[in-house]
Amino acid sequence: MSTKEQYSLEKIKEDPADDMFLACAIEVQADFIVSRDQHLLNLKEFQGVKIIGVKEFLARVKGHA
Repeated sequence: MSTKEQYSLEKIKEDPADDMFLACAIEVQADFIVSRDQHLLNLKEFQGVKIIGVKEFLARVKGHA
């Protein structure tokens, strides 16, 4: 199986183009996806990757979360 097939997924039916961000996060074993995209934010988490907004990310960076 190629890497492309391994990380191909269809999670966000409303906007399939967003699936590539999930696949990339899984590929690099990311802790977070930081986004303003509501389709992604609605998931809150995907396979252990937390999906957070920009404000929450900035608060975490500043040590307030």
